[in-house]
Amino acid sequence: MRNISTLLAAISLSTLSVSAQSGDRIPSSSIYLSTVTPGGRIVSFATDGEGQRFHPTWGLDQAWINEQNFRKGLNHMGRENVGIGRSCFRTTKALTNDTGLAADPINYLQRRNNIFSIHSDTLPLVLTCDQEAGVDSYYRTGTTANVSRWSAMIYAHVKWLSENSRHRVIGVSPFNEPDYWTEEGATTTNSRDIAKTLKSDYPLMANVAIVGGNTLNDDKAAAWYRAGKDYYDWGNTHQLAGSMDNYKAYYRLLAADGKVGYNDEMHNVAEAMIGLECGMTVGIWWGFDSRARGEFCDISRHGVRLGYNDHANNWTAASVYRHDDGRVKAFMGSSERQAATTAYEFVCTDREVYYDGYGPTREIRQTIHGGTGYQKGQKNAERVIDVTWGADVAPSPIDGTYKIMNKATAMVVAEHGELGGHPNISQERYSGAKNQLWEVHPVGNSVDGDYSFMDIKSVNDGKHMDVLNFSTQSGGNVISYGEGTPSSCQQWYLEYAGDGYYFIRNRESALYLTLTSTSKVQGININQQSKLEDPTRQMWRFIDADADCEVTAPSTPSGLHTTPQPASVILEWEANSEADLAGYTIVRQELGTDEWNTIARNLTTTKFVDNTCRQGKNYAYGVKAIDQSGNISSLCEMVEGSPTCETSMTARWTFDDNLQDATENQFDASSYGNPTYTTSKAEGSKALNLNGTTQFVQLPYEIASSDEMTFTAWVYWRSTSTANQRIFDFGNGLEQYMYLTPSDGSTMSFVLNDGTGEQSVKCDSKLTATRWKHVAVSISGTKVSIFVDGELSGEGTLTAAPTSLHPCLNYIGRCQESSGPMLKAYIDDVMIYNHALDADGVKSAMNAATDGINQPSNGPQAEAATNYYTIDGRKTSHPTKGIFVKQGSKKAVK
Repeated sequence: MRNISTLLAAISLSTLSVSAQSGDRIPSSSIYLSTVTPGGRIVSFATDGEGQRFHPTWGLDQAWINEQNFRKGLNHMGRENVGIGRSCFRTTKALTNDTGLAADPINYLQRRNNIFSIHSDTLPLVLTCDQEAGVDSYYRTGTTANVSRWSAMIYAHVKWLSENSRHRVIGVSPFNEPDYWTEEGATTTNSRDIAKTLKSDYPLMANVAIVGGNTLNDDKAAAWYRAGKDYYDWGNTHQLAGSMDNYKAYYRLLAADGKVGYNDEMHNVAEAMIGLECGMTVGIWWGFDSRARGEFCDISRHGVRLGYNDHANNWTAASVYRHDDGRVKAFMGSSERQAATTAYEFVCTDREVYYDGYGPTREIRQTIHGGTGYQKGQKNAERVIDVTWGADVAPSPIDGTYKIMNKATAMVVAEHGELGGHPNISQERYSGAKNQLWEVHPVGNSVDGDYSFMDIKSVNDGKHMDVLNFSTQSGGNVISYGEGTPSSCQQWYLEYAGDGYYFIRNRESALYLTLTSTSKVQGININQQSKLEDPTRQMWRFIDADADCEVTAPSTPSGLHTTPQPASVILEWEANSEADLAGYTIVRQELGTDEWNTIARNLTTTKFVDNTCRQGKNYAYGVKAIDQSGNISSLCEMVEGSPTCETSMTARWTFDDNLQDATENQFDASSYGNPTYTTSKAEGSKALNLNGTTQFVQLPYEIASSDEMTFTAWVYWRSTSTANQRIFDFGNGLEQYMYLTPSDGSTMSFVLNDGTGEQSVKCDSKLTATRWKHVAVSISGTKVSIFVDGELSGEGTLTAAPTSLHPCLNYIGRCQESSGPMLKAYIDDVMIYNHALDADGVKSAMNAATDGINQPSNGPQAEAATNYYTIDGRKTSHPTKGIFVKQGSKKAVK
């Protein structure tokens, strides 16, 4: 949990006041509705989706001999996910008697084998040319590689390994990056001829794949491959130059030819993600970074891909995978040398989730950073995000000042004593001393490569928590060391362990921060170790600096009861009496399933309106209490509750200086940009003013999930020159949506895409502009009726029921595609019904405007520039009961 001082600093408001909001309105699920900045590439996914399964083989490289990289790869990927290694043949010395290896290449084969044997002595190998070795003139004819001697040299390496090692060679690349390294003397012709010679003249090579392509620039890969494709079994390219379109096309070409798609020098997780989509099945990491690559290797081998998108011009990609054990993770990556900064919007279509602890929500926008040209500013950026849900989810994102308490001893991490002149890290009883407090913040893009980590820094001296000497082995000691940007051994990631505790793992080693004994004695050392059978010594809780360090859980909440409403459920319970109570958490189960989820947390009230429940479903609810030290009570006795589903208006937004829903369901909306209101209105005192460029409104996730529905609104359309503006657009991203446009270029239209292509229902003409007009869309099964001013204007039957989409991204004034045109209009008295209104019903809705229709004036309109922030930093359009932060006041704008 973040403390209030940290929150206020993060909000960075110019004028603040904090007060308690009175009144009858209670918080609803809408307090978690947060409109993201438009412009991201959408990655839609369903946590329970069928997904696509790939069957990749991942490996580690020792062309660059580096034991540290190999150990990092093993630790992060998991030994079982390392299925291949890249070794090298060397061209430094002539063959002995034209057949045998000299001492130098044998020495290097042995050095590399020793490292591969850290994994096992049977790890299969693929050989490539050792570029750093140089080429003896023996292997050239002039400046061109001699086919006969080059072939014999490759064979000699394979033969030596077969006779002196259990590391079986399964593939050979005749050249390494032949489009770049002229020292090899490679041509497309002699590469082909070497492949042909190896296959025809050396029986030992019969079961060894010959690899073609192998280019540094993926634009050139196809040409190198095609020249000898009759003799190549695998195709290979690197992504150090060239377009993403050609990278994709190359792997599709290999798949079409029945060849293995291979990249033996992957530099970023983007290459792996994109490659899998297009047919790559074998990839080897050049060097190794850490978490994102390791977790991607594991989940792509033992799971399914749920969502994917990329930006070809920016050379970035993002995806979501579900592991076979149920874990879901999102990934982003960018080209090491060519990426440009790109935003991705992850959208979960089937439930509210938590993205690295942020939630409950359906969507989050994240940016992967790039540069400004080839090798200009790129950081080889990549990231992994945990997507979680359930009855026990990670606390709010860790970002502040904390004491770090161990589960086994309830003592805290401290700078205690010294090791080699640096503060050692041990446990102490909490006393309030500065050496026991830690600043814990995400590293952000200040670091190179993977930035899925936290910087843990002592409040006492500003030094980072550090694994001594970059150790990758169990038992490596932990100290505090250095200032400024943290190095890789000073970065940590948090893996939720349950009940408010985390495992803390190191970027360099992937090993766990571990208390070396369960003794409650001061000074017990802390180091890194592999996962323990009893992990309590590796479980840590982050407790706010101003909270007590104690482990007594609050009492179980009591008195929970539910009140059903047409499209929501009210929950109410008795207040706990603990002085250090922080709030309440609500969990929900859909009856008939074993699916639990945390639908609300950090609540300081004892009432809540759940409007993320779906009409027609039955639920059970429970409440837990949590105190300021992170102790969580047991779950109260479960109580059933479900929407009544009675035929009714389920939401109404009058836009009278706020985005509140006037019905009991409290489907309060959210806006992008400060909402602007006009006194020229159809109902009440104001109407919403959308400027057509920067403003739109987002409605709650389940607003359009009933079996039937009707949407009605008063619209004063103010821009007729741009087609396909949206009065509303309800969908799940770019492949599933339904929208109403005042003009598709010729007529007002309702458009549906259920993932199989667009179909539409058209009116007789465009919506009349610069006049208040009442519009309604009534949906009954596959039948869609459009009304204007109460009269039927268009009607048709579609092949799919629009409401079967169960859309979660529900907008007024913008498209699912954020680059599409925005609506320039006044909008008033928007109503949504959970049934299909007939003509009389639509006229009744239209006549619900009670104050008469005022035509717009030309004077300035009042803009509601007041922002409200909930206690955990979420922006909301109105104050809610409890503590909130207020900024600004009204101002006049034109």
